Amino acid sequence: MFAQAVTSRGRRVAAAVPAPAARTLLGSRTMTTNNKTTTPIAKPIQDYTKYLTAVSLARQPSAIRALQPIMAMPGMISLAGGLPNPATFPIANVELTLKNGAKISMGDTMTRAALQYGPTPGHPDLVAFFEKLQARVHGTPYANKQLERKILVGNGSQDLLAKAINALVAPGDTLLVESPCYVGTLAILKPMVKAQGVKLAEVPTDAHGLIPDALDKILADWPATSPKPRVLYTVPTGGNPTGNMAPIERRRAIYALAQKHDLVMLEDDPYYYLQFALPTTDAATQQLTPPADQATDVALGDRYASALVPSYTSLDTDARVIRFESLSKVISAGLRVGLCTGPAPLVDRIALDVQATSLQPTGLSQAVILALAQHSWHGVPAGFLAHAARVAAFYRSRRDALLKAMSAVRLVEDGLVEMSVPQAGMFLWLKLKTVDDASALVKGYATDRKVLLLPGIEFLPNAQPGEPCAFVRATYSTATDEQMQEGMKRLRECIDLAMRDQQKQKQQAPKK
Repeated sequence: MFAQAVTSRGRRVAAAVPAPAARTLLGSRTMTTNNKTTTPIAKPIQDYTKYLTAVSLARQPSAIRALQPIMAMPGMISLAGGLPNPATFPIANVELTLKNGAKISMGDTMTRAALQYGPTPGHPDLVAFFEKLQARVHGTPYANKQLERKILVGNGSQDLLAKAINALVAPGDTLLVESPCYVGTLAILKPMVKAQGVKLAEVPTDAHGLIPDALDKILADWPATSPKPRVLYTVPTGGNPTGNMAPIERRRAIYALAQKHDLVMLEDDPYYYLQFALPTTDAATQQLTPPADQATDVALGDRYASALVPSYTSLDTDARVIRFESLSKVISAGLRVGLCTGPAPLVDRIALDVQATSLQPTGLSQAVILALAQHSWHGVPAGFLAHAARVAAFYRSRRDALLKAMSAVRLVEDGLVEMSVPQAGMFLWLKLKTVDDASALVKGYATDRKVLLLPGIEFLPNAQPGEPCAFVRATYSTATDEQMQEGMKRLRECIDLAMRDQQKQKQQAPKK
């Protein structure tokens, strides 16, 4: 496969980008390690402007947004900002009722703040909580201690990711993306491919994520006449669609290549806190509601933090990683609260885009998360991590239920399906070994029998219309045990029918 790399803003030449060696994600279970890492030899980035697009570099702070810190000074009389008067807000107080029966009242002050314009980076108290969480889980590895690591809260991590891509990928640029790749990210990128000449260089993956040798070869073989890609995108934990999880050794190897080839990494990690890291015998994870004893809850959070596979951010001595996280999978999808963490020169550029578009993350959603942090999570990261550990244990039980349903109809045992067992996230990536085109099966046989799966071709960055693909994505997040059992029974029927019809077509085809 060949992609085009840019020689200038207007002229492109063909650049050899090896096609993925295999679009399968099959192999042994991913290992789980503790949080002890070997610190990479630092190669700090000296100039971030070379990564940024002309549009991003041209952004200037909003004059109105710049007034907010001054308006908050004691004794300041503001006749400048166009804030609505809170006396006109019809909501006096917001009270939350938790599933364990506890109630949290935000009170007048917090409610008014939640309903008013707020700072672009997020509510200061919520940002402070996230700073403690990031330090607890990912450490502070920057070799340049003068360089600030910043956090930006956003209206979901997807919005922040889109803004980061717009800041880092110019028309005609080539972006390194894992293959298969999250379809939501491709929804951002494909219009850029079509309208702006952006190219997607596919980096093959296996059951442990990005393959280091493949990434190194792509970049080592890049034509000298074409600019190398500057940015790499990956979902390293509980990958979507694959469910794969890169072990620490793989992450060290990929990070070393980012250093070697001077890449900025976009670490899209919404499933990081859905790692199945604790043993099933850990009694504290057996129910979703927290215990009354705070010490027991905090101890669970500490155990979970120690069991998590270290992130790329935890290895980031150079300050070349922007990390994207979401609370959608562990708290609420509808609240739309996400965050990005990274070096200030890059995060500040994303923040300027927020200033010009959505202005700030939604105040009421932030207030809900902050109330949980201060009350349910005891104001400490371990409280949140304990909640995440219980949620992860829940999803592991759902994974096991789907695997049991598959086994009941012998999908793997009879050689019809091949897969790896995910160690994080919500997804199974299934190769239908005996079906010529999984997309046709999903859109025909499966739809007719009312079992819904997602065709794998949707996750292939450079797939052509009608290209055959053997994969489908299944999720175990919401279906009941009974629905999984019936769904896998129907899938088996679909495969059997597709095999039968394929055989008929071959028999009826004219002999050459």
